[in-house]
Amino acid sequence: MESSFVIDEILINPKTGQEYTDVPPTVAAKYLGVALNFVYEGLKKQKLPIGSAVQSDSGRWTYNIPCARLKAYAHGTDIIQTASLIKQLFKAVGAERSA
Repeated sequence: MESSFVIDEILINPKTGQEYTDVPPTVAAKYLGVALNFVYEGLKKQKLPIGSAVQSDSGRWTYNIPCARLKAYAHGTDIIQTASLIKQLFKAVGAERSA
């Protein structure tokens, strides 16, 4: 298995030398060790919680993959689910305090 340093090096934009803010699907696929089509279809079908895919009127797809969400998913954390759980906890605590 590759070290974390080598894997995270994949997320460095060669043009800027900085970590990608919005990771290209090709880089995301390499980082996750999956086929590029897996990333495309997972985002289009909203089954891969690393970003989003939007289809324009012309039929062209654009993809948004925030680096933090990609890293969290790769390390076993679903940010969307975690945020939802935290929100539910805050609601529950707020309800208990007002009761």
